[in-house]
Amino acid sequence: MTSGEALEADRFVKISASTALYADAGDEPVGLTTAAVAITKPVAVKPLQGALMKVTGSKSISAGAGIYVAADGKVSDAAVGKQIGILMVAITADGGKAAAIVWGPRGGNDMLSARGMNIEFFDDFYSYDTTFDWAVVEDAGASGGDVLTDAVGGIVSLGCDGDDEDEFYGSSMNECFKFAANKMLFFEARIQLTEANTNEANWIIGLSDTVAADSMQDAGAGPMASFDGAVFFKVDGTMKIQFGSSNAAAQVINATLDDFVSGTWYKVTFLFNPGDGTTGTITPYIDGVAGTAHDITLAGLEEMHILMGVKTGGTQEEALIVDYIHCVQVR
Repeated sequence: MTSGEALEADRFVKISASTALYADAGDEPVGLTTAAVAITKPVAVKPLQGALMKVTGSKSISAGAGIYVAADGKVSDAAVGKQIGILMVAITADGGKAAAIVWGPRGGNDMLSARGMNIEFFDDFYSYDTTFDWAVVEDAGASGGDVLTDAVGGIVSLGCDGDDEDEFYGSSMNECFKFAANKMLFFEARIQLTEANTNEANWIIGLSDTVAADSMQDAGAGPMASFDGAVFFKVDGTMKIQFGSSNAAAQVINATLDDFVSGTWYKVTFLFNPGDGTTGTITPYIDGVAGTAHDITLAGLEEMHILMGVKTGGTQEEALIVDYIHCVQVR
């Protein structure tokens, strides 16, 4: 198929007279462009399959909003025509791009298509099973443990006792996610920690191929020196939320992603874009605000667990509270 006009990447298109044109408000698109092309050139179109896909906004749109096709193949939250999907990460301005669950050809009821094209993990902590769902690594004699707490929506409290460098980690039983070519990934969690002593708590949440003792190193040294994954974390001695991506020992760390305020809820999100299939990018977000994207080499990466954990940096018990964890990846 050829283009009937110049087309930008990540725009919805329709077919007209055997050519691809931008879909506009009210149109029913057939797919999304994968690259920019000039007029009358061959165009690659990724069909609508109920998958996680990158879209282009026509305006500022909040995460979680329903999206509709707008002019020039972009999306809007203005309800014109059929809803095409749900935006996973906020778009802040016209031309901004973000991940969305784009519904398949049968629209919002296309659950079979959506489930088939994505793998999805979601835990709202209505229950907490350490036999079948979560594996635990903790110091012997930890008194706080990991317990469900009565709260609207369900939360789990991950605790460790008051010995210096005591720790607790929970991880998904299997490694079901991987940063790989053609496999966009979305991760999000909502967390809170009230520090027993200011500057003394360490916590971590994200994806990692390795989960073991000292997943957060002693003495506030941060995550493991070698792992495959991407994690949000805080170390003792600072009041900053940090973000790190890692391919074995090749790591990129943003040590000042955001200020950490004890007792405050944070929504931590990252979006993996596979790029050209050789080098991908991982963009972190705190409460919907984007930080600097990290490049990551895809060669050599392994499958990853979901990881959450907490570690003391002093002699007081610490507890990380997790409201939910959500991870979606193209199958």
